[in-house]
Amino acid sequence: MSPLTPDPLLWPLNPTLAALFPRLELIQDCWDLLADRKEHYLPRGEREPLSAYRRRVEAALPSGFFRDALRTFAGMLASSHWRELPATLQAVISDVDGRGTDLGVFLERADVLVLRDGAALVVVLPPQHLWPSEGDRQQALRHGDRLSLPRLALLERRDVLNWHLPGPQSLPDTVSFRMPNPKAQDESLETDRPQHRWLYGSVGLDSDGMSLETMELVADPQTPSGWRPHRTELNHYRGISQLPLIWYASDGAAFGEGDLPHLGLAHQYLNHFRCQSDYQELLYRTALPVGVRTGVVGPMGHGSSEPVVLGPNSVIDLPEGASFQFVEIQARSLAEHRAWLESLDQAMRRDALIPSGAQGAPRTAREISMAASQAYALLQSQAIQKASMFSTLLEHWCTLTGESVTQRDGPALLVEISPLAPAPKPQPTVTEMLQLHERGIVTDAALRQWLGDLAGVTPVSA
Repeated sequence: MSPLTPDPLLWPLNPTLAALFPRLELIQDCWDLLADRKEHYLPRGEREPLSAYRRRVEAALPSGFFRDALRTFAGMLASSHWRELPATLQAVISDVDGRGTDLGVFLERADVLVLRDGAALVVVLPPQHLWPSEGDRQQALRHGDRLSLPRLALLERRDVLNWHLPGPQSLPDTVSFRMPNPKAQDESLETDRPQHRWLYGSVGLDSDGMSLETMELVADPQTPSGWRPHRTELNHYRGISQLPLIWYASDGAAFGEGDLPHLGLAHQYLNHFRCQSDYQELLYRTALPVGVRTGVVGPMGHGSSEPVVLGPNSVIDLPEGASFQFVEIQARSLAEHRAWLESLDQAMRRDALIPSGAQGAPRTAREISMAASQAYALLQSQAIQKASMFSTLLEHWCTLTGESVTQRDGPALLVEISPLAPAPKPQPTVTEMLQLHERGIVTDAALRQWLGDLAGVTPVSA
């Protein structure tokens, strides 16, 4: 994985983002299944041979639990439908970003980023093709010119590099960001012209409207860093008084802020990965018995003897009184490691708020119900933020297209989240309980307790 710190040539990082980078890197590593980062979380032991360390790292295979848990939550938020869309957005609902992405898929990607990083930036890009009159624009739209309409873009939290807020409760008036450079993917075709993996941009408000600038880094051996900034585009849009940006945060935090909702789960995931690696290493070391010779004296009369290499047809010549046997390693710590691994697995599932007892320790109905209620509250809060974000998105879209915002009662997006708690089991009647008691299935104490719970009183012991 590439380092998260961006190139410092263009602008400095916001202090809030700089302080959050180590935790974002940890979250990203867990999401990527520790790709190319296993050595960072499994350091080499003291005096451990390099070949043994490489074998241990290769044998450590992280699970996809962290990523699957976040995708499960995002899937629960995907059950949504919008009431009414602007005509221009409805016309491009299957291509909202100019790359063939459906609106529902775009919103689900935003949910995943928010659940993973705590926030994401939703951008409504102005039309790339500008026309001198409304008639020319309408004619271009009739000919299917997609670039004459706004496009939606989604930026990860780590890619929103810097911003300026005029006041504590104000929206930003300047934002700097980065995005992947599509030319870098074709770098192998032009080996003589290396491409930087990022494109940089900034958007800001002035007295006349909004300006949007994009820059790329061009290879230059004369500069200390080997790259120099080169402006590729500068557009100005009049009549815009608010940046078409929406800070989509899991907890409704201010721009640039927001907690990482699943940071604890990421730590549990890493602890589980390390413990599982140690357990596999112990299994590897104790899988075969060890040959032990006793009563063999070395050639010089000392207790040490020459090493013995055994094969399928090997014969060992032992002196009188000597013995040879295979001894199995007891490895008492295996049970402790196994118990610790199971406890980490249970803790990880609790942090993930999985409201079921599958693949884990048995749980009572009350524990399952409480976990389901906690997960439902988290999803319901996320659904409220999602509906608010979508309403703001429609306002920015209509501002750029000149359409009127539809006045409606309630949010423009309805997110349906079904309760996660299991349905209550039907309770037996008093007659049924008495029949079970007469047959000896239910004891006196159990019947007394059940009747007391039904009446809401504490039963008196006999």
